[in-house]
Amino acid sequence: MAKQFLQSWLPSADRVSNLKFMRLFGKHATNPLIWYVNRKSIAKAVFIGTFFGLLPIPFHSVFIAVAAIFLEVNLPIGLALAWLSNPLTIIPILYLGFWLGSKIYHVHMINKEMILGVLHQIEHWITNLGHGHVDCSLAKILLSGLMIEALIFAVLFYVLTHIFWRWSVLRKWKKRHQIKP
Repeated sequence: MAKQFLQSWLPSADRVSNLKFMRLFGKHATNPLIWYVNRKSIAKAVFIGTFFGLLPIPFHSVFIAVAAIFLEVNLPIGLALAWLSNPLTIIPILYLGFWLGSKIYHVHMINKEMILGVLHQIEHWITNLGHGHVDCSLAKILLSGLMIEALIFAVLFYVLTHIFWRWSVLRKWKKRHQIKP
């Protein structure tokens, strides 16, 4: 059931491989293995898409495409999960990332004074054309937390994909055997 749904929902290989940034990958973008729908390919694509999709980095779709092509997993599912970080979810993603980072480094959560101090440093750095100091300790805390958060959610969604796929197959199998007398 999950396989039929995904095959009907996913775009065709021709449509995605004709996207501008996919032309960078040339013949690798038409590899049939990155369009194949099976449990392992989808679960690995969910892992890759979730991991890079939760990291608020520029061009994360390119990182997802490179990883999907290199590991030969389902490309459209991975690219669809790039939308995990969007204007509605970025604040909770950053908050949870900073919370995890603050637990790792045993520091207090960010407060108003810390934000104002960093903004003042950035403003001073910009007005002085790059001369000055910007405290990057908060960035270290945030980036560490975001990496841990992305890894936790990627593993969680990977396992949930396997569980859901198995449940779907068993449900379909039971339904098929209940019909027969």
